[in-house]
Amino acid sequence: MSMIDSTVAVRTALAFYPGRYRRERGDELAVVFADTTAEAGSVAKVRELLDLGAYGLRMRTGLTSTSRGGRLAALTAPLVAGAAGGLAAGQALLSRLESGVAHGDWGPLHFLPYWALLGAAMLSAVAALLGRWAAAKLLAGVSALAAVVDLVWSVSSPHVLQPLWYFLEALQWNGPFVLWALLLLAAPKDALSVPTWRERGLLLAAAVLTPVAAFADNVYTSWYHLDPQWRALMIVVPLLMALAAVRGWYLVAVPGLAALPWTFSVNLHGLWQQEGGAWKLLPMAALTVSAAVALALVGRRKGPGGRQLA
Repeated sequence: MSMIDSTVAVRTALAFYPGRYRRERGDELAVVFADTTAEAGSVAKVRELLDLGAYGLRMRTGLTSTSRGGRLAALTAPLVAGAAGGLAAGQALLSRLESGVAHGDWGPLHFLPYWALLGAAMLSAVAALLGRWAAAKLLAGVSALAAVVDLVWSVSSPHVLQPLWYFLEALQWNGPFVLWALLLLAAPKDALSVPTWRERGLLLAAAVLTPVAAFADNVYTSWYHLDPQWRALMIVVPLLMALAAVRGWYLVAVPGLAALPWTFSVNLHGLWQQEGGAWKLLPMAALTVSAAVALALVGRRKGPGGRQLA
């Protein structure tokens, strides 16, 4: 990497930082990067550049180890990894028991992404259990990528006449893995340490309880009977629980955030069908957003001298 290329690359990485921070500390960060990579090879420089840009993105999105969002993601990580791994293991077992073949009822085009999703999610949970968070994140990313491939495949077939219907149906299964992976990737690496026995217990509990809840009463069937009000509550309640983090109530927020990817994905299709169209979901969405904004505003109210109370 030439001097000019390196300078351009550093400037590009610094562009991810908030403007004020970049103006105040940008030159210092550039000097530190130059000093630490002076004798390094190209691969090491690229890795340092990625780390530099990634931390800037974390600062911009509020997902550092010292921010409320970063702490919440880190606290949720064991539950997220366990839930994804448990649901994947349950689906793998169910496919084997129901069909007796390696790929379940999926066609050849689904074979690789389907088992890549399941295998990566299960291995991610094992890595998290051992405290190997870098590997857990990488494997979660693989599972999310496989889920996205399947989502795209589900609506791109020439035989699909109602793409939105098929997309929401596929989202019931694939959506949680994508959202859980994003939550795990959002957790700052410096906030993730070797899990305690309590955290390992939570991970294993999530791995056991998630497939039990998911497969109870055949919830993945297209017209699974459940009143729309209950479906709406299954989305709204975990969402409001997760937003309790703005008040620092992590004991409430963590399980809500961990459950939300599944409750949101699995109920959206049913609500869309039972209500007769996406536009009829707007009142519920408006009410939920209003409650979320109100909770956020309460969490940001100021005390004497402009100090934030939450």
